[in-house]
Amino acid sequence: MTSFDTSVVICAYTERRWADLAAAVASARGQSVPPREIIVVVDHNPELERRAAAEFDGVTVVPNAGRRGLSGARNTALGIAKGDVIAFLDDDAEAAPDWLEQLLAGYRDRDVLAVGGSARPRWPAGRRPAKLPAGRGSLTGELDWVVGCTYTGQPTAETPVRNLMGCNMSFRREAFALAGVFSEDLGRIGRTPLGCEETELCIRLRQAAPDARIVFRPEAVVHHRVTPDRVTWAYLRRRGWGEGLSKAYVSRLVGREAALSTERDYLSRAIPAAVVREFGRLAVGRVSGASGVLGLVTVVSSTAAGYLRGKAQIRTPRPGPSPSLVHGPIHIATVEARTAPEVLPVPHRRVGHYRAAQVLVRDGDRTVDVLLLPVEHGVVRLPNLAAPPAPRRRPEFTRPPVSVVIPTAYRKREAVASARAALEAGYPDLEVIVVDNLPRLPEGDAWLRGEVEALGARYLVEPRKGVSTARNTGARAASHDLIAFVDENITVEPGWFDAVAEEFAADPAVACVTSLVLPASLETDAEVLFERLKGYSNSVRWQRIDRDTAREDPLYPLSMARYGPGSCATWRRAVFEDLGGFDPLLGAGTPTMAGEDLDLFVRLAYAGGAVVHTPHAVARHIHRADWLELRERMRGYGVGLAAMLLLSVRRRPVTAFSILRRVPRGAARLAARTPELPLSDRAARSRLRQLRRDERLGLLGGAAALVRARGEGGSGHR
Repeated sequence: MTSFDTSVVICAYTERRWADLAAAVASARGQSVPPREIIVVVDHNPELERRAAAEFDGVTVVPNAGRRGLSGARNTALGIAKGDVIAFLDDDAEAAPDWLEQLLAGYRDRDVLAVGGSARPRWPAGRRPAKLPAGRGSLTGELDWVVGCTYTGQPTAETPVRNLMGCNMSFRREAFALAGVFSEDLGRIGRTPLGCEETELCIRLRQAAPDARIVFRPEAVVHHRVTPDRVTWAYLRRRGWGEGLSKAYVSRLVGREAALSTERDYLSRAIPAAVVREFGRLAVGRVSGASGVLGLVTVVSSTAAGYLRGKAQIRTPRPGPSPSLVHGPIHIATVEARTAPEVLPVPHRRVGHYRAAQVLVRDGDRTVDVLLLPVEHGVVRLPNLAAPPAPRRRPEFTRPPVSVVIPTAYRKREAVASARAALEAGYPDLEVIVVDNLPRLPEGDAWLRGEVEALGARYLVEPRKGVSTARNTGARAASHDLIAFVDENITVEPGWFDAVAEEFAADPAVACVTSLVLPASLETDAEVLFERLKGYSNSVRWQRIDRDTAREDPLYPLSMARYGPGSCATWRRAVFEDLGGFDPLLGAGTPTMAGEDLDLFVRLAYAGGAVVHTPHAVARHIHRADWLELRERMRGYGVGLAAMLLLSVRRRPVTAFSILRRVPRGAARLAARTPELPLSDRAARSRLRQLRRDERLGLLGGAAALVRARGEGGSGHR
């Protein structure tokens, strides 16, 4: 058997389970393969914490340092655990003597990042209730998941699975470096029967490491005590409802296809077979059959109702208050999660005052969140940002060389600042190329050339008009296999290239990586309105977008906001060249004005490629500060989108049916992007309506703009 140091984590919240907790700790101590350490995390219960610390010798007892709930408690343990493998045992479960030995045997394959086992119920009075039925001679029933135990339909031999059960699971330490920690927006809080945090984590792990295996090993057994209150009809309804709500939220986090794949098979196979069996029992006069049918109907219908309610109402929770402020200046700030003050001072303005602050929360080189918080009396009160260590890079990560292409036409000083920021980002092997597009003189701009070369970057001239042409020219001149396209009005922050390169190193199938792009300034109304309509501040979740993971999105592959900003994206050279680069008919500097980034993403999607969006690579974008410039930019987005769709149909006529099918949902999503505003912000509300009209009018001009672009000499993508 492979040798590992293991940490066993047991989370507890109430003294009513003291006997169960003591039995769980004793079972962890009595393992045939002793753990390196046992950690008991107490969820915001000081009395229980003091009692556990006093009575459990040799056990590390700590309070939950995160948000109240099981996820916060587990994450607290991750911050202090020292084992190579971290195993989780519920406080009302007793592990068999060879539990750890069996779990560790599942790690004989290096690709296995998580191993879980089975949970056998200990029923009240030692007897299975009829409302939770099972087949003749079977140790499991179809509804045993309701009481946190292995259920009919799960594998009976060691096999890879989508996710593990929370009461009996283990992970290699590196799994949390790849996928992050448990979502604290999920998970049981006290007696509230919500959950699915381990499901969401396992799905996220598979998305972060597609070759990783999550293994269910039924030989690793724990005995889970079922209390009488968990076999009542009220609990069955509440548990099903909570499961449905949790699944709805998970589907929003990781996608409906990934979140419900196992459940579809369960509902189509296991449940119908159970209903037929119970009706058969009823037909031969066994009254238990009626209870069995009613139990199945109660749990399944409650779960479905909870899921539908969740899909209709649950929105991604965000820590702290999140005001719907649009009108008025917003302060920009960055804080470290571990050292952030409770009160963050906001500087005074010469005219007016800040109404809110956009706060980027970092934990070292990782992004935790982006918060929009109100400013009151010149300060911002930060919520509790305590968090376990954020995921770190794997020790074996090797940084590949990267070429950076920065096209510029009119914002040459900003292009110099962008090049300087890239070179100062701390990446060891970097080539920066600034492409001067449409200069006044054939030999280029002498000032820009001097500034760029003084930085140690390369200067190129591209006299043909258009950002797509300039990018393609820079790509041809690039020396390396990874090419980052960064617009002139974007500056990357330190660590940006490390976070991007890490994604390419972790998954050879990734063709493109996009990053989190935040505003450099939100001082003017135009800047604030642009951020609300087109900003990427809410894309703080790591995502992998391909045919499998985005199948649940009705707009895929035309999901504009899904990919992340193409104006700050890194491509594998081989894929970029196979796709033919950016289409010179699209983009800034041409009559179509925009659309080149989405066009390239769509072509990649049709080719079966994958895009990763990482929030850990942070860049800053200089928004349009002038109202008239912003209106023109919004019109350009509409023109570019229409032109891009027409080009897609020209290349693949069958695409027309796909686009028409998505038009109603696309129009609804476009309308839904308008932020909710306080009634007092009438001026901002009026301006938002104007910007939305400008974008819709731009859609009407896409065809004519495409014709003009062709007339000006663009050949288009072939």
